[in-house]
Amino acid sequence: GMDLSNRRYQSAQTAGLEARQIGELELKWVFAFPEAMRARSQPATAGGALFVGSQNGTVYALDQLTGCIHWSFQTVAEVRTAIVVQDWSQVAKTEVPLLFFCDLIGNVYALNALTGKLVWRDRPDEHPSLTLTAAPALHDGILYVPMSALEVTAAADPTYACCTFRGGVAAYQASTGERLWTGFTIDDEPREVGKNAVGTPRVAPSGSPVWNTPVIDVERSRLYLGTGENYSSPANETSDAILALSLEDGRILWHQQMTAADAWNMGCETEEKINCPPENGPDYDFGAATILARSGAGRELILAGQKSGDVYALDPDQNGKIIWQRKLGRGGIQGGVHFGMAVDGDTVYVPISDFDGGPRWPGTPRPGMYALDLETGATLWSK
Repeated sequence: GMDLSNRRYQSAQTAGLEARQIGELELKWVFAFPEAMRARSQPATAGGALFVGSQNGTVYALDQLTGCIHWSFQTVAEVRTAIVVQDWSQVAKTEVPLLFFCDLIGNVYALNALTGKLVWRDRPDEHPSLTLTAAPALHDGILYVPMSALEVTAAADPTYACCTFRGGVAAYQASTGERLWTGFTIDDEPREVGKNAVGTPRVAPSGSPVWNTPVIDVERSRLYLGTGENYSSPANETSDAILALSLEDGRILWHQQMTAADAWNMGCETEEKINCPPENGPDYDFGAATILARSGAGRELILAGQKSGDVYALDPDQNGKIIWQRKLGRGGIQGGVHFGMAVDGDTVYVPISDFDGGPRWPGTPRPGMYALDLETGATLWSK
């Protein structure tokens, strides 16, 4: 929710903090999340409060100075997404600022930021495995919600008909919760294409989930997002790809696929592999959000980091033509670029995980932080 381009850049003026001051910081307060073993919701600050979700499904408004609770709201599942805060300067006098977020089982919420009262709630897709883990994007009164699924794990059961979910983005009227459109990452609806070894139907095409917050390109009236692997075979051309969707109706305007023939699910990790597609991975999602950035030379580029360990720069005016590509990590199911990148001026900061190995991901892991030149992709330094 910091900006529409996903650059994750915070100026010293906005932050009220300079780099030289980091070593002088002292602990001010601590808030312990009840009934939680992890914290995955990125906090947001506004109006003297800090808004954050928790593993037990509670969303809190904490006092910025003391950490005391102003209000709390109980959802029905873990909140992993960041909290998106409506721009208070754009709220009319008769209205109240809203907060937007999603939970792990597929619900989207809008709350009154001042009181924590529920304004609206919706589930953008009826699929039982729907999950929402990426922060929605908010622009001009429209909320864009990226959709993924946990169906990839259900496929470990040989009696499960794999698979029927399609990734996508749902657009809402932010003030009312009216669903305006749903744009899917796969145009064709899933249908039965055969049976597995125990007679369970095989269904395709499926997958291409969206784990990341889309970029909103106002000038071109598009949003950009990265997709994950297909869940069932045959794999299609919009998995492991960067897609441009129309802001008007969600239709796919162009796609640029980086890894072809990537179909994978948890059936591939079982001994029998009954539901494992013939492609058997390598499961190279685009988990991290895409970025739209302008270089010092004036060129706009779409930046994308993949679990393969590759980073790409695409031309938004040439249907996603690849301008440069750099392989920084070994990659893997939890390797490569697993979470977000950032841009400061002409420097792209890329975190490489390379957490796991195994026979499907040979080579030497290269975890660390990499700085690349935005215009050329050249490595400036690595740690």
